[in-house]
Amino acid sequence: MRAETSEVISLPGVAQTRAMRVAVPGPPPAPRSRFDSTAWPAVTRAAQIAATLERAPADARFGELVGEADAARDRGDWGHAERLYAAALALHPLHWGYCIQHAHMIKEQGHYLRAEAWYLSAVALGAPAVMVDQHLAYVARHNGSDYARAGDPQLDVPPLLAPPTLHDLHVLGELTRVRGLGDDMRVLDLLRTCADNRAVLLQMIARPEFARTNRAFLDLLRG
Repeated sequence: MRAETSEVISLPGVAQTRAMRVAVPGPPPAPRSRFDSTAWPAVTRAAQIAATLERAPADARFGELVGEADAARDRGDWGHAERLYAAALALHPLHWGYCIQHAHMIKEQGHYLRAEAWYLSAVALGAPAVMVDQHLAYVARHNGSDYARAGDPQLDVPPLLAPPTLHDLHVLGELTRVRGLGDDMRVLDLLRTCADNRAVLLQMIARPEFARTNRAFLDLLRG
């Protein structure tokens, strides 16, 4: 809406002691720059999680996969259940409940490094302590570490400033073309030590792979 100013004018045929105040349009506002962050849509990790928890139950394919995974879990077929939960999470990767179920199946097979990474991902997505912390502490001890929750994660922030998950590491690896993060211990170290996805990104940029796989981009920046 244009800003308005007021101007007093005299109307013909009307006594000079009477005047009418009319609104005169002011200049139009300058268009906002596309680099103005106030013009960007507000996206937070909390909103992403809420959308996931709302949409996943309505997704028929997701429902089929978790139903089959639950059945495989109940009959003790941990490997098959793990693969099915993974397929479901490929559709809705920010669903903390099935990050936990996936971690359970990995833990049952004795793969404690990967299990800890998935439990940490669930915590980063807001999983309640009562549902995950005991399992996370168990696998952390097997991995020579300790886990104690320092507090609930801050999720009402842009995704780049949210705690990292395995899904985030994959996305950032694709964006930076740093896909070889090394073994499970390297991935787990990023999830344990990086406060947010920005810290993960900075570590990826610092890796030698980034310079090798993004040479043309870096040459462009150098001019």
